[in-house]
Formats: sequence, C-alpha cells, structure tokens
Amino acid sequence: MTDNKLKKIIFASLMVAIGIVLSNFVSISYPPNSTIIRFGIGYLPLIIVSIILGPKIGFAAAIIQDVLGYFVYMLIFGFPSGPFFPGFTLNSILYGVLPGLIYHLKVWKGNFFIYFNIFLLTTLLALGIWSLIEVDYIISIIEARLGEDMIFSPFFIYFMLGLGLAGVLSGFVFIYLKRKEDDQSHRIIFSVIILQLIVTLVLTPLWVTILYKIPFLPQLPLRIIKTPLEVFIYSVLLVRLIKIFEHYKI
Repeated sequence: MTDNKLKKIIFASLMVAIGIVLSNFVSISYPPNSTIIRFGIGYLPLIIVSIILGPKIGFAAAIIQDVLGYFVYMLIFGFPSGPFFPGFTLNSILYGVLPGLIYHLKVWKGNFFIYFNIFLLTTLLALGIWSLIEVDYIISIIEARLGEDMIFSPFFIYFMLGLGLAGVLSGFVFIYLKRKEDDQSHRIIFSVIILQLIVTLVLTPLWVTILYKIPFLPQLPLRIIKTPLEVFIYSVLLVRLIKIFEHYKI
C-alpha cells in the first residue's frame, strides 16, 4: 500500500469517526425527544470526503458512517436510536456522492453556479419570509396535524428564522464578493443547497412518514424553517475547510 493510499484511508476514517460523533451525539432535536426535526452538521465530514477524495470513496464512507454509527449508538446507550432504515442510508450516500460529482464536474463552468445559487437562495429567502409572516398559522397546523401533544415555542421559531434569513442574506453577499473568482466555492454552496432541498424537505420526511406514520406535509414547515440556517452553517464551514485541506494536499 502506497503512502498516498494510506493517507486517504486514514483521512476518510477520521472523517467517518467525526461524522458519527456529530450525527449521534452533537445534534439537537426539536421538539425535544421527537423524531420530527434535528439540527446538526453530521453530514459535513461526508461532504468533505466526497470533495477531497472523490465520490467513490464518499460512497463507501457514507455507508460505513450510517451503519457503524447505528451500532455505536446502540453499544454506548444500550438501545438503538430507532429502527435501522435503508432510507437514511440513502441520505448519507447522497451526501457522500453528489458534492464530489458537482465539485469536479467539467461542464457548467463560469457563472452557471453563481446564477443558480442566486435563484436557490432567493427561493429559500421567500420560504423564510413566508414562514416569518405565518408563524402562528404554521404552529397551529403542526400541532393539529401531528397529534403528538408537542409544545412549539414561537420565540424559538422566530429566533431560528432570523438566523436562517441572516444566513441567506450573507450568502448573497458572499456570492457577490466571490463573483470574479473561480467557481469552486459556488459549487460547494450549490451542493449544500441541493442536498438540503432533496434530503431535508423531501426524503427525510418521507422516511419519517413510512417509519412512524407521521403525516408528510405537517413536517415541512419546521424543516423549511431550519433549512436556511443549516445551508448557511454548512456553506461557511465547508468553503473554509475545503480550502484548508486542499492547501495541505490531503
């Protein structure tokens, strides 16, 4: 085994370990102890692996992180975090594959990702503003349809929406400042937004519906609220971390 291959294996293993910790032990559920929504950056290491080492290694890392993370949680706490479900493994695979494909794509160079990111951020901004205006309506729909006797704090939701909208506006500023540079940063942001829209707003609520019989549509308002915030956090961290790892030629 060459030193380069060994370095890649060690790096991927480290990212998987960090991902397991972030996914299982450094995340927040809202409402507490519910399956409705989770805040966290557990997929961030998979995106790094996908971009730095390529989608093939990202694919393997995604499966290992999801499966191993499930058993690590059960080993530490003595009970599973929930039933093992292949749908969540698919979520991990998307995070481990798509960013690498998009980052190294040879077509759509130039301003394509800048304009598309502006469109996607505008969509998120519109969703955030709608949520801000309709908070009371959103809470009433969620509490009436989910039927889990949950208490939703308007203050907390306003706070999260404020952070998310600030993140979206910061995204516009970032795109403007980086408009004359290469499109690598814009590809990262594009990957994050697309994954959040696919996984957070479509696939995950679908899996929750299948597993727990929780209606699909009432899950979406809370997920819309958290999406801009997670896009901002993921984008800021990834743009900086990818540059650091590429500088040291990981």
